[in-house]
Amino acid sequence: MQVKINAKSLAKFHLILALVWAMLTIPTLLWWKNSILWVSLMSIYAIVVSHLAAYSAAHAEKAANNALNQSEETRQKTDKIAGDPRQAH
Repeated sequence: MQVKINAKSLAKFHLILALVWAMLTIPTLLWWKNSILWVSLMSIYAIVVSHLAAYSAAHAEKAANNALNQSEETRQKTDKIAGDPRQAH
């Protein structure tokens, strides 16, 4: 099963989660500040999110490298078809 995620939906998802975590600040400071379970859950969430961010960055870098390689290959093919203008004189 392949899930396609576009940048717009991912940005919306992160904005919603940021708002949820901002709203959770109040109960955290008032009632849950001594809860080991809550602190553990926040830590696990932070670890998972940071790994997902790193994966997303690596995936974006891979896509950029692929696009750059395809662009370079296309330029080389175009130069072969049109002839290298530097060698025309």
